[in-house]
Amino acid sequence: MEPINLAEINTILSDTLRKVVNREISLKQASMIAKLASTLSRNIANTELKERVEFLESMLQKTR
Repeated sequence: MEPINLAEINTILSDTLRKVVNREISLKQASMIAKLASTLSRNIANTELKERVEFLESMLQKTR
């Protein structure tokens, strides 16, 4: 299974907002989805940052 990316998180949050407006899900359910999405998006950003730093470190080691 492929990890969810930030674009997919935006889609999920947009869909959740529409469902709340249309009264298809409760605010409690939407709140839980938002909390999970927020945690996941921070995790994705941290992982991407870690990968960038590791890449830069490897490039610096090659130039030495």
